[in-house]
Amino acid sequence: MMKSSMKMGVLVLIGVFVVLYQYHLSTGIRFDQINDFNTGGSAEDTPVLSQEEVESYVRSSKFTEEMIRNAVRRVQETNGLSPDVTASLYQELVNHLNKNILELPVNNSKFLRSSTPTTPVQQHPLVSNETWEPLYIITPTYRRPEQIPELTRMSHTLMLVRNVHWLVIEDANIATKQVTRLLERTGLTFDHLTAPMPEKYKLKKGAKPRGVSNRNRGLQWIRANATSGIFYFADDDNTYDITLFDEIRKTKRVSMFPVGLCTKFGLSSPIIKNGKFVGFYDGWIAGRKFPVDMAGFAVSVKFLLQRPNATMPFKAGYEEDGFLKSLAPLEPKDIEFLADNCTKVLAWHTQTKKNEPSASLDLNLYGETNLVNLKQQIV
Repeated sequence: MMKSSMKMGVLVLIGVFVVLYQYHLSTGIRFDQINDFNTGGSAEDTPVLSQEEVESYVRSSKFTEEMIRNAVRRVQETNGLSPDVTASLYQELVNHLNKNILELPVNNSKFLRSSTPTTPVQQHPLVSNETWEPLYIITPTYRRPEQIPELTRMSHTLMLVRNVHWLVIEDANIATKQVTRLLERTGLTFDHLTAPMPEKYKLKKGAKPRGVSNRNRGLQWIRANATSGIFYFADDDNTYDITLFDEIRKTKRVSMFPVGLCTKFGLSSPIIKNGKFVGFYDGWIAGRKFPVDMAGFAVSVKFLLQRPNATMPFKAGYEEDGFLKSLAPLEPKDIEFLADNCTKVLAWHTQTKKNEPSASLDLNLYGETNLVNLKQQIV
């Protein structure tokens, strides 16, 4: 029996193409013309359209994508479609619309069919095609059984974000091959870097400043390679609503927003009263000027470049506070509060349970089986 969400998807699909048909009729461009272009016929068989007809077709395509986006959003809101179904439905409709992208070559009035991209195109399911400033995601990571599953989950979130550059930085001397292979498969723009924790901190008793060398390496990369955009420290064991990345793009200097599942309070957030900032809510204030979680703020690249000495300290528990203070002059009153004035949780410290390392494979028993290949995929 067809699920209700699938039924709704079919209804939307039918409705969209009915409207698309009506709109193309109104533009004067026949579907048989468009179909002829998409069949891959010879140049002699290809209909010739005027520039006006070309522009009309392009306008209709953009109109239809906007229509699809709004229709899917309404269906999601009124019928409770899951984000996965919503994204899949939108992408399927747009794929049908843009199955064969048509280009008009210079000095040739006939259309030629463009080749299919060899790498995945980053698509955000519910936003338009405007040009976005780059968004740099700095993710510290380290070798452990959960590493690949957590990076896989995060990569599938980032695939829905436009113009994102993922800086995955391992606490290691040599990059993990499984991580590199994963990143290459995603189709995302990325840099896979290494930045091991200095030995003196590894030998230190008590809490260790984990991820600091990774994040400072990310800041170093941004200073050397970026001139605009926003960067965000995103750990691989968190969960992110894709709406968060739209919010982050609003950052002009430094922005903040709530993070769920933090400390015994279950929440870390700026406190907003009557529309004004009045303090911070966090399970561990500890005299910090900025008692916030690492996933609770984003920074403009230009703002960082104006502060060449900004860095994250190797001080466990004070990494966020130390970094934000190094961005001086910066006061809590200067912060931009996102996520509907800090009323929505769009990032969570979900984490995963710690797993034991994978047991060694007995090659005498299994040396010529599929288990050899499978073990190589598990760290």
